[in-house]
Amino acid sequence: MNTVGKTFLRIRIFHAEAIKKRLGSMEWAGIFTQFHAMVSEHVQQFGGMIVKLYPDGLLAAFNAVDRGVSAAVSIQEAFQEQTFTPTLSLSMGIASGQAMALPISENHTDYFGACVEIAEELGQKARGHAILMNHPVFPPSDNIDIRSKAGERSNRPLRDYFVEQPIFRISGHNKPLTCYSVFWQNEPAHYLAQSPIEEYRPHPLAESHSERTYFGRVSAFKKERGFGFIQYYSEDDVYKEVYFHMTYVIAQVPIAEHDHVQFVVRPGKEERPQACSILVMGSRLRGVVESVQPDGAGFIVVSIHDSDSLRFFMLPRENFDNRFRVDDPVYFTVGSGSDLEGLVALDLESATGPGVVDDSEVSELPIGSIQQAVVNVYFSEKGYGFAKCRRSNIYVHVSELADPKQEPAPGDLIEFRVSPGRDSTYRANDIRVIPKKNLLV
Repeated sequence: MNTVGKTFLRIRIFHAEAIKKRLGSMEWAGIFTQFHAMVSEHVQQFGGMIVKLYPDGLLAAFNAVDRGVSAAVSIQEAFQEQTFTPTLSLSMGIASGQAMALPISENHTDYFGACVEIAEELGQKARGHAILMNHPVFPPSDNIDIRSKAGERSNRPLRDYFVEQPIFRISGHNKPLTCYSVFWQNEPAHYLAQSPIEEYRPHPLAESHSERTYFGRVSAFKKERGFGFIQYYSEDDVYKEVYFHMTYVIAQVPIAEHDHVQFVVRPGKEERPQACSILVMGSRLRGVVESVQPDGAGFIVVSIHDSDSLRFFMLPRENFDNRFRVDDPVYFTVGSGSDLEGLVALDLESATGPGVVDDSEVSELPIGSIQQAVVNVYFSEKGYGFAKCRRSNIYVHVSELADPKQEPAPGDLIEFRVSPGRDSTYRANDIRVIPKKNLLV
């Protein structure tokens, strides 16, 4: 075993498990074979080699950083024009450094070390179409040539291909990592709106953010006693129920049965698990604008217990005229929470005083009336999701779409006819997705 300097490129099929479950093993095998052949061609074109296979992708090694980055950009561009069914989205991680090389056979060498682990972790952190790396290719020099089609059209200099992302931890490493996004697809300000990294971490780094976050539904709540239970799927796909108390609801917003929530699980009384840091989807919170990009996108921070905080992504359409600036206090509706879009701030308005907007005192939705709601979460592979209208959860199903080809996504505004659902809930009929361009009027 010897030590060598390498650049490692981890390529992952985004949401591979969900695609595999939907297609079945045989069809997935065919898709993965096409993926492997296509990626191999580009890796070899830039002088690299595939050194490891994973259930959702592969790991390639290169002798130079710019070779690995150029290969990643080339592969992303090729898959953007792909003819795969279903359409595949790739996420990538790149890390360079010293690795231990272990010859396995005459034609194959395996690699171990921190840079391999970082590349693998960045590949897991990256969203679809995103490329993350552990350091930028600076300073630009004559022997480094990284380009993308979008970058050439906009005459983007090399330095603008790399944008620093917030700090986060790599499992197994004590030192926090600052990574960089490779903006191959669009202008940097526009690409930031796509959240290239799955987990943003505020400064200073908070230990509690290393906890796993779950998404579930309030199955029971005793308002007079202030406690209840949340149903959710655990990391091993087991259906569970966990106890919670009202005191652990963020900002003490009203909570009710059938509400959808995000939370973490911690030991409670007698070491029994309980839900903490409970975020009620669709609730109104007060926060402060942390950052704003030229296109209006940015982040809003909400302080919670123990000096910790949550960050919410501010969509460009919510701030298209840049009326909100850094340090402005704002009220907003909690949206999304899915692993695709992260936490999103919707329906922003200026906040002139402290507190949380209490929207619990509203009338019930009249059956048969036409209403509008914001989609909290939508599982496209299963064809259903939920929206929030006032304080009511609305069940959304693909069979009720006015246009089956226009499925909603988290953060979308929909118009629908109110219909009764199960257990005193509501169901959306005749669903129409309101085009985002209409929201800017």
